[in-house]
Amino acid sequence: MVLVADRLGALSATLRPALVEHAGCRLVYARSVNDIDDLVARGVRGEVAMVSVRFNEDTARIIRTLRSAGWARVIALTSGSEIAPVVEAVQAGASGVVRVACLEPRPQQGGPPLTSRELQVVRLVADGRSNKAIAGHLSLSALTVKNHLARIGRKLGVGDRGHIVAVACRCGVIPGPVDTQEELNRYTAERVAQQATKN
Repeated sequence: MVLVADRLGALSATLRPALVEHAGCRLVYARSVNDIDDLVARGVRGEVAMVSVRFNEDTARIIRTLRSAGWARVIALTSGSEIAPVVEAVQAGASGVVRVACLEPRPQQGGPPLTSRELQVVRLVADGRSNKAIAGHLSLSALTVKNHLARIGRKLGVGDRGHIVAVACRCGVIPGPVDTQEELNRYTAERVAQQATKN
């Protein structure tokens, strides 16, 4: 299990495709100090905790809390070039730092809004679905989904799925990651259903 603690949700959206689709990780999200405290109180532990330095003055406290709760590896996540928050995170006990590059592309100013179909596609991409799975869900061809994603990318001024989801979350087009337990339950149910259909 990998914990992604990210107050704004944009880092989570950017990391999710790599962690879930490519590495097969089970993710748990935390968007506040209270979420972290709740996880610790329930005794939730995993292999890695990734904590955004965007928690500002609470970042060090979160890292110390997770370390004392038994999380062996706590990685600080940053998207900027400011060094002070990174130094504070390492001093608090972060095992390392990862800079998530190109996290905040700006949507094209004055561009056309996303259509309802494009919003559906973005939401399904945010859920970690492949083009083929999205096509099946929306009764489209995979090529049509690919075309929708290309159009969405042009409208938002980005070039890949992770950035599409990050911008959509940041702009409020889609909600960021949901409550940690709800997300874990949904992810587990989806994986069980996927395994059942494969067998």
